[in-house]
Amino acid sequence: MSIQGQRAASEAQAKALDYQNQMQRQQAEWNRDQLQKQANYDESVAQKNMRRERENNKRELARRRASSARGGLMETGAVSDNLIEASERHQSEIDDLWERASTEAQRRREQASMAMWEADVRTGQLGFQKTAMKRASKASQWGTAISGIGSIAGSLAKMGGKPSNDVWSQKATPSTRNYKSIYG
Repeated sequence: MSIQGQRAASEAQAKALDYQNQMQRQQAEWNRDQLQKQANYDESVAQKNMRRERENNKRELARRRASSARGGLMETGAVSDNLIEASERHQSEIDDLWERASTEAQRRREQASMAMWEADVRTGQLGFQKTAMKRASKASQWGTAISGIGSIAGSLAKMGGKPSNDVWSQKATPSTRNYKSIYG
């Protein structure tokens, strides 16, 4: 392959990595946005459920008060303790609703942050891969150039027709005869 072809192939691979990186980044951003929207939605649903639960609790306590009042009981002693206990139980249920929803929302937000972190790591990895590809391409281009120069030098030597007198052009022999004949 020619140096120009190697350079074009390297640039095409770099562009492909850039495109892949861009697509992965967009996907991570979309996933992050969806997870954050889901977390916000979960929290808003929990808040609506908490309001509904509070209204139901108020109605329940009013019903119990009315029932006690119809029976001629006063809101003191055991009746009062019963109402307080029911109120506390209902409030703990509301608190549990919010705790579950906020924990889930926080988990989703952290998952969204993790998706972006992973995208950043992949971006770094692709950057290193791109740099390594460029260096390998440069080395390959230099190899092609040196090979071409060697080929040209070999062709020129053949065209001259006369054998060279240097030691390196002689056939290998186990003795130092060639060296002594030239350098003496």
